[in-house]
This record gives sequence, structure tokens and C-alpha cells, in this order.
Amino acid sequence: MAHKPWRVPEAEESISRLEGYEKVTGAAKYSAEFNVADLLYGYIVNSTITKGKIVSINTTEAEALPGVVKIFHHGNRPSLAWFDLQYTDMDAPPGTPFRPLQNSKIKYNGQPIAMVVADTFEMARYAAMLVKVEYELEDFETDLLGNIAEARAPKMGLATLVKPLPPKPTGDFEKAFEESAFQSSGKFLHGTEHHNPMELFGTTTVYNGKGKLTIYDKTQGTVNCQLYVANVFGLRFKDVQVISPYVGGAFGSGLRPQHQLFLSVMAALELKRNVRVVLDRKQMFTFG
Repeated sequence: MAHKPWRVPEAEESISRLEGYEKVTGAAKYSAEFNVADLLYGYIVNSTITKGKIVSINTTEAEALPGVVKIFHHGNRPSLAWFDLQYTDMDAPPGTPFRPLQNSKIKYNGQPIAMVVADTFEMARYAAMLVKVEYELEDFETDLLGNIAEARAPKMGLATLVKPLPPKPTGDFEKAFEESAFQSSGKFLHGTEHHNPMELFGTTTVYNGKGKLTIYDKTQGTVNCQLYVANVFGLRFKDVQVISPYVGGAFGSGLRPQHQLFLSVMAALELKRNVRVVLDRKQMFTFG
């Protein structure tokens, strides 16, 4: 079918998103909605503390439920890539990249610490509620305003060659402010704004055997995710196919691989089965 050439709209002309109708009517087929045979479902267990470490994870009650296939955590996570560079995607900020289920350390509230895999989504979710975790708490600082005096400018380094630092302030603001004819000062606070697209972050990993995967993922960077998966799991780039039906509408939050991608691929390769992992709306506030 021939498509009409796209025309640049006038400034005052109202336009609609190309995929807008499909999304608001429910016709859009998202990454977690592709029909796949022999599918398992993963549900993530999140940390309930802000900083500390896991002392123990008791999965006995959860594993006894019918349909539960495996519960992954730092104690039984498959051996994967070792170096930070292999976990660093093309849009990663400077610093050490996050590795899901790497060890017992808790770095933030909501951090994924385990994943239940079962033959239905409902059973995986219910079993996740029965996973018992004991923590050792550590002191933390989350008050940005209270610690603003400790703020420091980022250091120059190799990463700043790719992503330059913001320009340094010019002129003397204090002097100009004092000498100005009119002065107005105030303190303004606003609520935290989270990137929350209509489509939940979800990954359906199809295990094709012999290290070959077809991945339906909520992402704005298919090649970025393709490279990430290949590097972390030691696969050939050409054997990893990433498909994202709807790349827009994530406000940039879909540029980088999110942890449900890692967990879905990890489970699929370990179990040699097709695995789907979706963050629910509450968990959407824990990614990044």
C-alpha cells in the first residue's frame, strides 16, 4: 500500500502522533503482548530497604507452589560477564553500571533482588510475595537539600570526552544581583517527575536454541539493547534480534536497557525456555 509523503505542519496546525490512535484505543500490540508458545513468566522481587545488604533469602514457601519453575537471586545467578565495560551500554552515564542480582548489596529502595519464574503470571506474582528476605540495614543519605553543601562538580575524565560537562558559570552573579535595580528571590519546590510511558517496560525473550534469541522489548534503542545483551551474555551480535514495535512516547526513559531485559534474557538462556518479564506500574518507578 502506497503511503502519502509526510508534510511538515504549519506552526498553528494541530497534529496527532502516528501511533496515538492505536495506543489510546488499545489496538497497539506492545512487547509483552506477542503470543509465544511454551511461555514462562518472571516477576521481580524488589528491595524494601534503601541501603544495606541481604543477609538471607528464604524461597522455600514460594518454591513449593505449583507452577513455580525457578527463583533467581544473587546466590544462584548464572556466571556472566565480569568487566564493567561489558555492562556499559551506549547511553550509559559515567560510573559503575548496575548489574542485576550481582551480589547481596542494596544500593537503592526498589532494587531488583530476586525473580520468580512460573508458568503463569499470576502464580509468579503470588510466589514473589512469599519470598522472605532478611536485611542488614546501613545508614543512607537521601535528603538532597540537606546535603547540597557537599555537592561537587564532576571530574574531568575519559567519559567527559563523549559527554562533555556543562559549561562553567560566567560573570559574577552575586555582584550583578546586588547592583540590579530590581531584585526578586524565592524558594520553589516541586514534586518528583517520573518518566512513565503508557507501555510498561516489558521483555518477551524467545529462545531459539544455540545462543540465538528473538527479543521483543520496550526500548527506544534496539541496537543499544542488542549490543548490551550480546556483551553481557557472551552471544554473537548477529544471533540477537531485538524488536520494538513502538519506540516513541517514553520521554527518553527507553533509551537504555532496563533490568527486565537482563532478567528475561538471563532466565531464557538458563532455562532454555521463552520468558516474559514485565514491570508493573508500581515497579516502573524503580527502573533506571
